Amino acid sequence: MRRHKPIHRRRRGISRPAAVMLCCAVGLLGLARAGGEEAAQRLVDNLAGSSSFVRRAVSLELGLSDAQASVYVPRTAAAARNEDADDPLSESTYIPLAEENDNPVLDAADKAATITINNETSYEVDVASCLASDTTIHVSGDGPQVLIVHTHGSESYTPDASFPYTPTENERTTDTRYNVVRVGDELQSVLEENGVETLHIRDIFDSPAYSGSYDRSLAAIEQAVDEYPSIQVVIDLHRDSILTDDGQAYKTSCTIDGQEMAQLMFVVGTDDGGLTHPDWRDNLNYVTGLQYELNRAYPGLMRPVNLRTQRFNQHVRTGSMLVEVGSSGNTLPEALAAIRLFGQTLADDLNDV
Repeated sequence: MRRHKPIHRRRRGISRPAAVMLCCAVGLLGLARAGGEEAAQRLVDNLAGSSSFVRRAVSLELGLSDAQASVYVPRTAAAARNEDADDPLSESTYIPLAEENDNPVLDAADKAATITINNETSYEVDVASCLASDTTIHVSGDGPQVLIVHTHGSESYTPDASFPYTPTENERTTDTRYNVVRVGDELQSVLEENGVETLHIRDIFDSPAYSGSYDRSLAAIEQAVDEYPSIQVVIDLHRDSILTDDGQAYKTSCTIDGQEMAQLMFVVGTDDGGLTHPDWRDNLNYVTGLQYELNRAYPGLMRPVNLRTQRFNQHVRTGSMLVEVGSSGNTLPEALAAIRLFGQTLADDLNDV
């Protein structure tokens, strides 16, 4: 597959955001020097919650015009990725700062060949150190090298003409033609087309009971690893859910080579929540290097890495990862297009291409 060169944007059209930033900085400095430190702090807090201010700040940083900048901020932690979650509706909830429209889309800023880690743990992490570790995994020998599993296999997507189906009210179905298991089928196909033998567990672990799904998927992972010690990478494929307070679903979106597709996100577990997971930094180092390759090949495809307190069964194998493939607002074709690019990059990395 043809790789895409990183996109370098010319810095133009930023005079307006630059003027706004400069005026704000001068005004705040003057207020603070005049003895109004508390008032200045209140203004800073208000600006941090201002959509127009944040859009202009991002525009200035990236060299984009105002119209090109689109920002979202997390409101709460992604509870559905909590191993003890009981409610599948309590997934990621984001308040988008961009103005709403009939078909709302969250576009991540195009930062080719750069990495951001959203750290929700008490640990300090450094991207440069992660990359410097040069943690790599290469396929070798006989037997499956990659295991694909779905802790929340009933997660599905917005129906469209290509894949019409009747989901439950929270975009879920046990029909594996339309849920995230279908995305796993596509990933398995891409990997095996590139010579990476892959085992795909297609069981649904979150239905009929959502609670305890991580315990059930852990048992399946451990059984597979015991049976096939050749497995080096374990991928738990999920679909995110990005909702406003009134329940409106957003989709994560990027356009690569003229095709709109879902964005992807690595979720990395740790032992910060108290569960045994001594090698979590090795997992973080590995996905950080993979994220770097994905950012270079397909700018905009990846959302920032999400480092969490839960371990998400990633203690079983170094090389374990949780991948969010789009969100409930995306369609299945958008998710399939994204996972094909991911699969090709992963295969190249495992084959050391």
